[in-house]
Amino acid sequence: MMKTTISIIAFVLAALSLSAHASLSADAHAFKENVKSAGKQGGHAVRDGAKAIGHGAKEAGHAVADATRHGYHATKKAVTGHE
Repeated sequence: MMKTTISIIAFVLAALSLSAHASLSADAHAFKENVKSAGKQGGHAVRDGAKAIGHGAKEAGHAVADATRHGYHATKKAVTGHE
């Protein structure tokens, strides 16, 4: 009777252990996929931010160049009296 009880307990523990291992494996895989997805989204956000900063810097550079060009021509016209 004692051997049968021990055998049943061992069988139940083994079955639960396999079920727990499968559940843990599935959870670990889901966690890995979520981390990968979050990493990709973070990378895309950084890329988009860098593009926006670059675009803003380019626009500011063009504005400075245009203002400088207009100022140069206005000064030239004022000094020489020619266009």
